[in-house]
Amino acid sequence: MTENVAFPVIAAALLLAGSATAAEPFDWSGTYEGFVVCDDITAGAGGTFGLPMTLAIAQTEDRVDARNTVAVDPSEAASDTVFRGKVMASVAGDMVSGYLEACEATFPHKEMIRIFPAGTGRQPFGFAADTVFVSEAVPGEEGKLVVESCKWSLKRTSTERPSFDPCP
Repeated sequence: MTENVAFPVIAAALLLAGSATAAEPFDWSGTYEGFVVCDDITAGAGGTFGLPMTLAIAQTEDRVDARNTVAVDPSEAASDTVFRGKVMASVAGDMVSGYLEACEATFPHKEMIRIFPAGTGRQPFGFAADTVFVSEAVPGEEGKLVVESCKWSLKRTSTERPSFDPCP
């Protein structure tokens, strides 16, 4: 008798489980605005600076492509850096984090970005990141070793997928 009762209960549970849809994965795509604040050492001399910045992100599965635009000197053209990296969500899907690595830029440099875990429920979505930047080709400082440790703080201003050429 228990076999006859158990089968419909198990069948109903499987049917309900199969019809439940998983939450959509978080999509980083959009435009972000915020600030970058850096500790800087140029040719052995220390300094600090802070600047507004814009970051465009396009996500495909767990890969993110990003383009950072920042004007170090307001009288000159802004520099662009294109990044590629990966993002992932926590098991519950309520937190996301990742990394970005510079792969193309207005001038040669190396840069790595660590994106801190951020809550996906925050509106507008935003995140913070730490960066390490190294170059001997910074415009106006060519030939001098420039090393920077920076903090990014960004809020998403648009969820529209940006268009730019990603790194291969």
